[in-house]
Amino acid sequence: MLAQSVTAQIPPEALQEFLAKDAWEKSGLVEYPKQVREFYKMYHYNIVWLYNEVRRKRLLDFLKMSPNLGLKEKDYHFNFIRKFPGNKLTIKDSLIAEIRFTNAAIHFFRDVVFGNISPDIGYNGLNYFPDCFNIPSLLTSSLLSGQFSSFLQRIEMQSPEYIAIKNKIIQYNKMLKDTAIKHEIRIKSKLMNSENKPLILKLYQLGLIDSLSRSSTPGELKEKIKEAQQLFSVLDDGVLGTTTMRELNLPLSVRISWLNIALNTIRWLRCIREQEQYTIIVNIPSATLLMYGPGNLIKESKIIVGKKSTPTPTLCSNITEVILFPYWFVPKKIASRELLPLIKKNISYLNANNFQVLNEHGEIILPFSVNWKALSANYFPYTLRQSTGCDNSLGIIKLNFYSPYSVYLHDTPLKSLFDFNRRYFSHGCMRVEKAVELARFVLKDNTIAVDTITEKSCLYNQKPISVPVNEKVPLFVLYSPAWVDSSATVRFYGNIYNKKKF
Repeated sequence: MLAQSVTAQIPPEALQEFLAKDAWEKSGLVEYPKQVREFYKMYHYNIVWLYNEVRRKRLLDFLKMSPNLGLKEKDYHFNFIRKFPGNKLTIKDSLIAEIRFTNAAIHFFRDVVFGNISPDIGYNGLNYFPDCFNIPSLLTSSLLSGQFSSFLQRIEMQSPEYIAIKNKIIQYNKMLKDTAIKHEIRIKSKLMNSENKPLILKLYQLGLIDSLSRSSTPGELKEKIKEAQQLFSVLDDGVLGTTTMRELNLPLSVRISWLNIALNTIRWLRCIREQEQYTIIVNIPSATLLMYGPGNLIKESKIIVGKKSTPTPTLCSNITEVILFPYWFVPKKIASRELLPLIKKNISYLNANNFQVLNEHGEIILPFSVNWKALSANYFPYTLRQSTGCDNSLGIIKLNFYSPYSVYLHDTPLKSLFDFNRRYFSHGCMRVEKAVELARFVLKDNTIAVDTITEKSCLYNQKPISVPVNEKVPLFVLYSPAWVDSSATVRFYGNIYNKKKF
């Protein structure tokens, strides 16, 4: 029970004097001292929480929502606020308590707006850190205007993908509390009937069936297995095979943790999406690319990302140019370890695949002038360059952006690979199914060259054409095992690179 009063009234001067000292900062109880000072300055150093039980209770109600918001109650002094005040407090303890309440509120609402994590970004070329809302100022306004009770609703995102993930978190959290399911379920039998109780319980837990009491026919269960397979982004054949069993047996608590990461990642992206006219977001596990315009999703494209042995790196950068009819300069590792053995077997492999050999000066030399047998993975002083054409590994379009990883977005001649649910086949670069549309998207009004490329498409030995991007288009390459598609449908893709934090 939250008490109505704590101690004698504390004047603004006492709070201002207390905040001017730094002892309270060093206590380790306050994560946002700068924002706390900013808040009280705007609030004219008046006490906010100590003498207002209704306000304290509303804050506690907000904090109780944390699990369903992808957040953690313990991050916000939850137990302290829940048990407050306990014993009668001294003036000093009262001031510290007041500050802890404000710090908890600022911390909680910052996490609601910006997310409680910064995604693992290997290269932050944009130096991006979300800070497009002044939480102390917004909190002050809500308190002074008497609108604190609706503050959470007014600052929370309302985008379709955010709402979809949040609803899935609420659904799964509710299932974990369901008394009909006392523990995580493990399916061992592949029987497709109602006698397979663990299967029925798991389908119920995932929200794919709405009752544990109703019997299901094998045909009905097959359809539900297909729905589960679509949820897990695996082949939806309705067969309870090894892959499907493994996905079904993944604990729901793990899926909730993935959803929490996805929700907070979308929050983290909120500022860039609201500040920039266009933004491109790649998610590696889903192997998808989303193109956002002002306030809405414009287009989605399947992509192919790096296999486990050659993973696609996470990064953010600006797309700087579109290359039409690009050369493929084969990375040294691929040239010396993968292509060299093929060349040694048959030197005509080079001509058949439209490769040119460049010396250390970048000059084209005749393949027959090279002693290929003397070369190895450790000694390869040449560069292989694949010229333009239908079989060029980069297709007809390449989109450049700076990063230290030598990766980029590009077209591909191997269109059939986009038919796979899980598309992890590349050496790290990202092959884009809708590369031409993406090029039009980033070039905006300067698309004449792109509009004519589809007519020429398969020109052999065409000199590459560089078209600069006049207005910056931020690109984010992220890693989230749970994600949404263009219809705001939540799906799971798995921790494909076995990253420890997942």
